[in-house]
Order: sequence, then C-alpha cells, then structure tokens
Amino acid sequence: MPPASAKISRVYYEYRGSVEMLNGRQSTKFFRLALAAAFFAYLSVIFSSYSRLSEAGLGCPDWPGCYGQQFAPLTAHDIDRSKPVEPERRAWREMVQRYLSGVLGLLLLRLAWLGWQLKRRKRNQQVLIPLATMLLTFTLSFAGALTVSMQFKPLIMMMQLLGGMTILGALWWIAMREQKFWRSVGPSAVTRSLRPRTLFALLIVAFQIALGGWSMVNYAGLACPDFPTCQGEWWPPMNYLDAFTLWRDVGIQYDGVLLDLASATAIHMAHRVGALITLMYVGWLSLHILRVGYRENLFRYGLLVLVWLAAEMALGIMQVQAHLPLVIALAHNAVAALLLLSLITLYHVVRSPRTT
Repeated sequence: MPPASAKISRVYYEYRGSVEMLNGRQSTKFFRLALAAAFFAYLSVIFSSYSRLSEAGLGCPDWPGCYGQQFAPLTAHDIDRSKPVEPERRAWREMVQRYLSGVLGLLLLRLAWLGWQLKRRKRNQQVLIPLATMLLTFTLSFAGALTVSMQFKPLIMMMQLLGGMTILGALWWIAMREQKFWRSVGPSAVTRSLRPRTLFALLIVAFQIALGGWSMVNYAGLACPDFPTCQGEWWPPMNYLDAFTLWRDVGIQYDGVLLDLASATAIHMAHRVGALITLMYVGWLSLHILRVGYRENLFRYGLLVLVWLAAEMALGIMQVQAHLPLVIALAHNAVAALLLLSLITLYHVVRSPRTT
C-alpha cells in the first residue's frame, strides 16, 4: 500500500493537470471569440463605410462619369438631385448594419463574461479591455438610437466611425495577446527603441483616419479633382475656420447655405498633408525595421506595414484621379483599417512579453 502522502500528492497533481487543461481549453475559446469579434467588427466598419459612401453620395458607381454626368457632383444638393437613394436600399443597408452590430454585441458580451471567469484562475487574464470594448459598443449603439434624427451630422458620423475603429483595434489587440503565432520578441536595444516609434506611428495613422473620415462626412473628397495639384494649384484658396466647424449638417453651414468650395478644399488638403506625413514617417519606420529586423525576427512585420501603407497611398491617388468611384473609395477605407491593425500587431511584437 502506498503511503497516504503519496496518494494525496497524486490526487493533487491530477487535479492540477485537469485545471490546467480546462484553462487551456477556455483560453483557446477566449482567443477564438476575440478573433471572431474582430472579424465582425471589421465587417461592420467596412459596411458602415459602404453605407456612408453610397448613401452620402461620395462614391460614383459609374466611371469615367459620375451618376451619368460629365462632372462629379460636389455639394449635397447636387448629389441629391443627381441620383437619390431609394428608401428600400437605404432600409436594407441600415438593417444589415444593425444585424452586424447585434452579432458583435453578443460576441463581446460572451467574451467579457468568459474573461471574467478565467480571471479567477489566471492572474494575467484580460478582463478590463474586453469589458471596456463591450461597454463602448453598447454605448455607441444606444447613442445611435437616441440620435437617429441626427445621423447626418458630421460630428455624429465621426463618432461612429472612430468608435468602430477603436472597437476593431481593441479586439485585435485582445486577439494578439492571446494567440501564439505572433509572439513578442525578447527585450533588446532594437525593440526598446521601436516601442515609442511604433506607438507614435499608431497615433499618426489614427489621426489620418480621423481626417479621412471628416473628409468623407463633409463631401470634401471631390473638392480636389486632380493630383498632385488641387484645382490646378499647389495651394488653392482655403477656409480652415469653417472647414472644421464640428456641429452642423452635412455640407451645411450654420446660416443654412451650402459648405463653400474653400472649406471643402481645406478639409481635403488637410487630409493630403496628413497622408504625406503618414507616408514619410510610417514609410521610414517600416524601412528601418526591414534594415534592422533580421536579427530580431521583425522583418515580416516591417514588410507587412510597408505593403499596406503602399496600397493605401496608391488607392488614395487612384480615387482622386478616377473621381472617387465607390469601389476604390471603399477599398481605401478597408486598407486604412488593415494598416492600423498591422501597426497594432507590430507594437504587440516589440513590447515586453506578458508575464504569467
């Protein structure tokens, strides 16, 4: 007969092994939930962009003309007169967007609950970020329901756009911290120097996305129909004061007149200048990583950022030259989100590994 201490020890190790196996299964489930939620968040962002671009009239479904006209419509009045959106199509887009948001909300509710359960057995389990993401999602949905009569205020649309991008980035960050493929590299002088630089690149891209969103909701995408000049000039007349007035109707000033060309041009040119800054800094960062990343296993991450950056800049130029066709404008928004996610992935890799 084995001694009692041996039996107790065996039972303890069997129990510990079963608990670790259960934790491993639940952690895998948590990761899959986070990945699925990130996927639905990405779909929601893309479909929201599609609804805004097509319904607001920023996209031209035909080419080289625009809505059957020789020149693309610039103002809200011209767009509404050129081709109004049928109520049936508008309702269909709205319902699909609501279904996507509903599925995302359920996934986030389950993700937050599972994270709370795992926290009792795993010290470093993520809880606050899933909970905050869930609260942000429901807050945006509730705010959208309350402001349904103000859906075409630029500020309301900007809140929805930036909120969707924030939710997408947070969910991708959760998934990155749970997965095993893109692991954080060991601390070194290279990774320590890259952390603040990558974070700064993230802030630049986020600000550029905000400028692009402001251009989209204010009908400024067609204010400059040529590239690299704008209206045949390098620096045309602009009105920055009216361009960045936050609370007004889409394309409408406080006094009820249409947003003038100088204001729309200011918004568009601000987005172009932001794109130039983004290209210079993020391009330099990705090339720097390609140069120093061999020893740190960072080469593929620098290449990933560079590819999405080049695609985003190419799409931005193409949509101006083609007078903003819907497909290219939608791809421009989709790649902007992927560029943001690639920088989040890079920051995850260069930051300090998680402690267990």
